[in-house]
Amino acid sequence: MANAVAVLIHEYQAPIPMTCADGAGIPKGTLLALTDPLTVAATSGANDKFGGIAAEEKISGDGKTKIAVYRKGVFRVESGTNGTTVGLPQVIDDGANEVTDLAANDSDLGYVFGTALETATNGETFLMELGTQ
Repeated sequence: MANAVAVLIHEYQAPIPMTCADGAGIPKGTLLALTDPLTVAATSGANDKFGGIAAEEKISGDGKTKIAVYRKGVFRVESGTNGTTVGLPQVIDDGANEVTDLAANDSDLGYVFGTALETATNGETFLMELGTQ
């Protein structure tokens, strides 16, 4: 089930508009990395900063430069190579749209996407609470 999209389970707050590239093709449910200013793109690997999850599809070249983005909620997401542990902060794994447990000393770098609500192994889906405290 490689690179599965995130599925909304419980919505905590409405999505917010954020900037994206007109040439970007972003499926609904894609994990998004944050860049400056208030801009998102599909995650590409480890050390991507928390942007959120795409609440809608963005079609490449459609002329739009805004996308609705969830920043809070509970989502079903896919575990990366090292798996996930219930209660631990989650970060983007080496594969786009996959998350794994936070490495030591990374909590202040903006990498945390949420908290695991279940333990999972590589490629398994699990519930994650999106957002930072």
